[in-house]
Amino acid sequence: MTDVDDQRRVEVIEGAGVAAKLPAVLRKMRAQRVLVVATRNAVHRTGAPGWLARHAHDYFYDVAPNPQAADVVRGARAVLRYKPDVVIGVGGGSTLDTAKAVRLLPPTKDEAERVLRGDEPIRVARPPRLVVIPTTAGPGSEVTAFATIYVGTRKYSLDHPTVKADVALIDPALTHSCPPTLTAHCALDATAHAIESWWSLRSSAPSRDLARSALARLVPILQKGFRDTSSQQRELLSNAAVMAGQAIDLTRTTAAHAFAYPTTARFGVPHGLACALHLVWLLPLTLSQLEPSSSRMAADDIGHMLRLLGARTTAESGAAFARLLRLAGCPTRLGEVGVRASDLELMFDDALSNSRAQNHPIALRKDSVLESMRSRL
Repeated sequence: MTDVDDQRRVEVIEGAGVAAKLPAVLRKMRAQRVLVVATRNAVHRTGAPGWLARHAHDYFYDVAPNPQAADVVRGARAVLRYKPDVVIGVGGGSTLDTAKAVRLLPPTKDEAERVLRGDEPIRVARPPRLVVIPTTAGPGSEVTAFATIYVGTRKYSLDHPTVKADVALIDPALTHSCPPTLTAHCALDATAHAIESWWSLRSSAPSRDLARSALARLVPILQKGFRDTSSQQRELLSNAAVMAGQAIDLTRTTAAHAFAYPTTARFGVPHGLACALHLVWLLPLTLSQLEPSSSRMAADDIGHMLRLLGARTTAESGAAFARLLRLAGCPTRLGEVGVRASDLELMFDDALSNSRAQNHPIALRKDSVLESMRSRL
């Protein structure tokens, strides 16, 4: 299903208050019927009904964190029933992924799962257009051509150019109601995107520029913590999250995400935190084994990443990243979120079966990976 050569860009409109531009965006699209994918709380908090007063519209509220295929199928049935010409996603990463997927997946569970597994292609030739309005800053779903959907504990990525939104309204004012812990987890997700895109096997000069710039903005935000996040910090975080999302749209993620998926599915660890916990052991393991002559990440890039993270050597990179987690008010060890030694082999097998692990810049040998993970229990 993947076609990374199609780099159609999302039209990104950024700035405090830009969500109010939605009526103008819909007029430009000549929208007749609009389906909003959001939780009731997000609709109430953002004032979405006021944006839609001049357009026939309906709502799909049945949105869940880490959406399952069955959740998305219910949304696909809503699309089939209402026949919108524009779908609007308002919310965090899971909501935006749901909005992206309901336009494209079949309205039955078995058919949808076959598409997710890659056994059947996406068959929707002209899906409804898509406008996304994130209420968190970090997941990057607003600018990527993929959506994360689970079948049980297994994660699938609906990865195709048609998944991508047409317009993203990035309004940092909508993130002000995010509590400190959620803000921190989303910032860590964006940080993982920046690091993983930078060292990805698919990296290129444009993607590395985006990743470097995003990480340079994100580290100072993590260092300040999230007890009292200012409007300026939220604007910087929203901007950095978009850049990191654009970077992974070019490269896809790597092993930190591959290990995060079973950590979220099996232990209920929020996605951004799960990625960060695995980066604590992956950073020194990966950076110490990277060979600039055979990697797209040059020696200067490794040094630049270390300086941004506050580490002098590759061996110190994990401890430096753990300090950022502590400053952000987050746990730093897998054992703190319920992972035990007996879980590690199964997590390794789950992660290595995911395509994101194949995008990692070094070979992930079971003995060294398990040793590194045990050190973080």
